[in-house]
Amino acid sequence: MNVALRAAALFMLSLLMMTGCGTPAAPQPPSLKLPQPVVDLRAIRSGNQVSLTWTMPKRATDNVILKGDQEAHVCRRVETGPCETAADLHFPPETPAHFVDHLPATLTSGPPKLMAYIVELRNPAGHNAGPSNPAWTAGGAAPPQVEGLTATAQAEGVLLRWRTAGGNELVRIHRTLLTAPGAPKPSETSGSPAPEEQTLEVTGKDHGQALDRDAALDHTWQYVVQRVVELTLEGHALEVFSAPSDTVTINARDVFPPRTPTALQAIADPQARAIDLSWAPNTEPDLAGYIIYRRDTATSTPAVRVSPPGEAAPSFRDASVLYGHRYAYSVSAVDRDGNESPRSAETEESLPQRQ
Repeated sequence: MNVALRAAALFMLSLLMMTGCGTPAAPQPPSLKLPQPVVDLRAIRSGNQVSLTWTMPKRATDNVILKGDQEAHVCRRVETGPCETAADLHFPPETPAHFVDHLPATLTSGPPKLMAYIVELRNPAGHNAGPSNPAWTAGGAAPPQVEGLTATAQAEGVLLRWRTAGGNELVRIHRTLLTAPGAPKPSETSGSPAPEEQTLEVTGKDHGQALDRDAALDHTWQYVVQRVVELTLEGHALEVFSAPSDTVTINARDVFPPRTPTALQAIADPQARAIDLSWAPNTEPDLAGYIIYRRDTATSTPAVRVSPPGEAAPSFRDASVLYGHRYAYSVSAVDRDGNESPRSAETEESLPQRQ
């Protein structure tokens, strides 16, 4: 009896081993290749068009990696109406997607109308795993385009001017730094960081001008300006941009001298046979130094430079004077581009004979 039980146990064990090893796995259903829904759809209304951006997914809903271009169905819904087809497009997986919807005339005039865009990603059979997040914007009239844009370099920065429309819209300025290969950026020359791309805003009444004080001189800048209307429709805070202005590029060369130094004083030091000068320091960020001029008041000879190159301190000792002579001094400031300010008012001092 024991022998029979042992034989039965061995048979069951061998049967279990055969079941666990070498037996084909259960077949899996084929992937439906349904792309995961878009979650980052964004819409920007500018003039008479709406720009849509989103990211195409990498995988299907069953985690299978997608291959080849995927179909993207874009629809537009106005207020409570149906979501009507705006485009059917194709994009590869895991890439940024972009589409521009040119609005019909019925959506570019009149009062604001709430609009929503939705993207559905479809598999080869035309099925989808659900809509994207809605991207909200507004139809209706856009603010007027900025016209007549000009840019002029000034000592304080870049002055932008345009024809005013007389409204109270927000004005948004898009600035781009154009840097030649190897050229230093403003942060390397002025000590203040300046992003290569930045958006500036002018609020309140449109005065038709703005001074960009952060645009460092001796660099090339590009500007585009838009008017913006901010509104709220059914609880959605929205912005509607005008069409972009013409692009303006300016090489903002620094041809502006520093301010004229002030408070120049001269004190004689007979023991050292020298005259000491001092003045209020200039504060320009691109200041390179000062130039000191001297003339002998007893002659008609014009003033000559007596300071060496690179004189940076707001003081100077003139040790080349003669006893018994009276001198008139003036000082100018110079920047890194070699622009020199007007000379200061003269101050006079004499070096008396030593006792």
